[in-house]
Amino acid sequence: MNCTIDRADVVDRLTEWVVAGRTVLLLGPIGIGKTTILRELARVLSKTERPVGVCHHTGSVGEVTAALARVYPEIGTRQRKQRTLRGALRLAIDRRPGALLLDHLVCAGTILKGFLRSLQGTGLSVVIAADIEHKGDHARVRALRVAFEEMAVPRLPPRHIREILLDQSRRLKWPSPLHQEDEESIVETAAGRPGWVVMMAERLCESRYWTDARVRTELLRADVNIAVGARYFRFMEPSTK
Repeated sequence: MNCTIDRADVVDRLTEWVVAGRTVLLLGPIGIGKTTILRELARVLSKTERPVGVCHHTGSVGEVTAALARVYPEIGTRQRKQRTLRGALRLAIDRRPGALLLDHLVCAGTILKGFLRSLQGTGLSVVIAADIEHKGDHARVRALRVAFEEMAVPRLPPRHIREILLDQSRRLKWPSPLHQEDEESIVETAAGRPGWVVMMAERLCESRYWTDARVRTELLRADVNIAVGARYFRFMEPSTK
């Protein structure tokens, strides 16, 4: 799934902030497209000389330092303790400032918070994509006290969600063509979140979601809600490491 035209201004603004050395919170519910935006941002930044570290799951300081170590290989990581590694990374970043893209962060442990704060002033730009499903999530992420800017990912209009669903219907083999009423129900359930419509489309390959050429939309909706909930609770647990 590509970053749509409607999200181009989001990527442009993030690129401006990264080049300016800012730290940014990229906020939105699961499935809104934060990962796709980070992927597009990494692609844009790869055309510059700026080192770009990407952490696909941000749950511990070890995952963050590993992402940075991949783009600062000169520091070496063999037999280094985490504290020594973090110090070496700060020095490397001071010499050659880069960008750090952190995906799937809802909250973090004490050591990770401290490390992120210690990177302020090194010239490193940080974009933190946080899954915000409830009001408390926003406060929890803000408690990191590492962000200068915030950006909420906008929901896509129904016509774009319908285009994604149509694209999925061409790519996937469903037991039956999609009835118009079922299409409307799926678009409504997605509520502007492209990830949701993709999850629902992939499940439609299974015959258990169909009865007499119609989609069992209540079952489909329930299963996707369960999958999203499981993902949310998996990512929201902080690590103390």
